[in-house]
Amino acid sequence: MILFLTIPISIIFIVIVHYVFQRFRYKLPPGPRPWPVIGNIYDIKPVRCRCFHEWAQTYGPIISFKLASELNIVVSNGELAKQVLKEHDHDLANRHRSVAGRITRNDVGFIWADYGSYYVKVRKASSLAFFNPKILGAQRPIREDEVNAMIESIFNDCINPE
Repeated sequence: MILFLTIPISIIFIVIVHYVFQRFRYKLPPGPRPWPVIGNIYDIKPVRCRCFHEWAQTYGPIISFKLASELNIVVSNGELAKQVLKEHDHDLANRHRSVAGRITRNDVGFIWADYGSYYVKVRKASSLAFFNPKILGAQRPIREDEVNAMIESIFNDCINPE
């Protein structure tokens, strides 16, 4: 009998502790209250800019909302947007850390690198070495052969399924 009471009480306690921890962990701008798993997906209207305008009238020029588990922040004032995009761009330029970034090379590499000197150097080197029009033109026959081989492989798999 005690077991049947302790399990629901412990689950409720864990949910409350998680909610309080998340609430005081970040000082987020105001915004609509998200649902537990889906966030504010159902609060967003088909025309998003009108929805954001209505939220800006209600909550202020900086709004936070969730799409599923991802936190999003919208700045709807021109002066604040200038501050965010020009003056504090280096603070906000880092990419979101996904599970794939943690699995592949421990967040090290061009795709998952934070904005900084390493990212700038690697981006410059890759644009000079890989995405140069002269080099892309020289590698065009190789890319065409690979695309043709892929299409032929897909075609053969469709004709002869095993």
